[in-house]
Amino acid sequence: MPIHFFEPFPWRFCAICGETLILENDGEKLRPFCKNCQRYYYHNPTPATCCFVTNTGKDLLLTRRAIQPAFGQWTLPGGYMELGETTEESAARELLEETGIVAEQLKLLGISAQPSKLTGTILVMGFIVEKWNGIIRAGSDVSEAEFFQYDQLPPLAFTAHKELLRLYFQETNR
Repeated sequence: MPIHFFEPFPWRFCAICGETLILENDGEKLRPFCKNCQRYYYHNPTPATCCFVTNTGKDLLLTRRAIQPAFGQWTLPGGYMELGETTEESAARELLEETGIVAEQLKLLGISAQPSKLTGTILVMGFIVEKWNGIIRAGSDVSEAEFFQYDQLPPLAFTAHKELLRLYFQETNR
């Protein structure tokens, strides 16, 4: 069954000249277009990352969100990429911000997408943290950071995290 991806708030005016945008076909589909600047506006996915961290391979680190969306729910450590970051840098930064631990070795697990009422689509890249150090503590955006045994994981808040968790279990034979 296909996932419905929400359209973000539509642009109404050109960010460059302020002219009212019209819908025009760019050869593929109707998109917001500025006649004055001859520029199309695209609704592109918003990139984010998340991390799979284990302690001796037996437990998985999760964080409880302290902000919306999904306030109070459990997720994998992660968040939106910043401009100029690589995906690995984003994953390591978010892990440090949310849990206080430093990722020393990361491996791309896979990519998933989920709908977002705010941005349209969030493209989430999941990383396995193969080596890390530090003392775990709840950092920015989270109220708790805790390891859970695989058979006692609480429900995850985000669709993309659930899909990547299934892939993680397949890839690691758990």
